[in-house]
Amino acid sequence: MLDAVYFKTLPAGPFGTNAYLIGPGDSDMAVLIDAPPQCASMVRRTLDEDSRRLAALLITHPHFDHVLDASSFAAEGIPVHAHRDAEAGLAAPDALGLVPMPSEGFPGAEIDVPLAGGDRITLAGMTIHCLSVPGHSPGSLAFHFPDFGLCFVGDAIFQGSVGRTDLPGGDFDRLAESIQTKIYSLSDDTELCPGHGPRSTVGHEKRSNPFVRGG
Repeated sequence: MLDAVYFKTLPAGPFGTNAYLIGPGDSDMAVLIDAPPQCASMVRRTLDEDSRRLAALLITHPHFDHVLDASSFAAEGIPVHAHRDAEAGLAAPDALGLVPMPSEGFPGAEIDVPLAGGDRITLAGMTIHCLSVPGHSPGSLAFHFPDFGLCFVGDAIFQGSVGRTDLPGGDFDRLAESIQTKIYSLSDDTELCPGHGPRSTVGHEKRSNPFVRGG
């Protein structure tokens, strides 16, 4: 279904975190999924080259490598959408101590539009279903774009793997439940767009993911 949609994958930052741009094929608008370190200039350049404007930023979960550049977009008036439980992580993106912190700290961002699992929103003319997928991190959401057959899953699941659960708030049993009841409930041909690495599909992961198999 990607021929009907504007879609760009922009890996950035020390962990190669995927930032995604998505928009209707017949529009000049786009939405950004996640804001990893060092992505802001890349996103702006891509939008300029493609004659697109940014409507909103969606955050899958509040770990440093997905939110550090959120403050840059927020400063431009781009509304930040995230789970209510992601508030602390967005405000203090260095809290987990995953990378060396500069003496002045890292700038934080506020949530403009708090979201919860089960919410359905419309941005840039696109319908988006918000799926609560805790287990890797508190405040984790997956964003399903049913019209395009795409689901942005953050670090809940990867091609052949799942998100780590050894960080604060992580819980493997809860993550497995999230995957089985939310992500694997989507149609098998839904493309999964993870926070790191290549895309996969629901059907492929249900059959072959060694950590969480589907029914």
